[in-house]
Amino acid sequence: MITVTIHSDENRKSYGFEISGHALSDVYGRDLVCAGASAVAFGAVNAIGHLTQIKPQIEQGKEGGFLSVQIDRATLDEKQDETLQVILNTMVTQFYTMVTSYSDYIELKYKMV
Repeated sequence: MITVTIHSDENRKSYGFEISGHALSDVYGRDLVCAGASAVAFGAVNAIGHLTQIKPQIEQGKEGGFLSVQIDRATLDEKQDETLQVILNTMVTQFYTMVTSYSDYIELKYKMV
């Protein structure tokens, strides 16, 4: 199962996420849940860099199945933070949509930071 953990503060603003595991919903190369989760996650990472000029701290597993993205909120200006929240809220909505259809293969959690 893929676990998506969103790192949020007390105001429900998000400043990072972690994705771990494998969906195993089909054979390697045809696993649509895995492909969808990867597309959503890497799309968000690319949008963060492109639209905010933020360089998040990124850690990836060598064999796949793990991605950690963290943003230092202390370095953000108001506009960057606003744009970041739109990107991450959009990402969460996309993952939530996946969970409603594929809950046997993907789950969404929150962690207070």
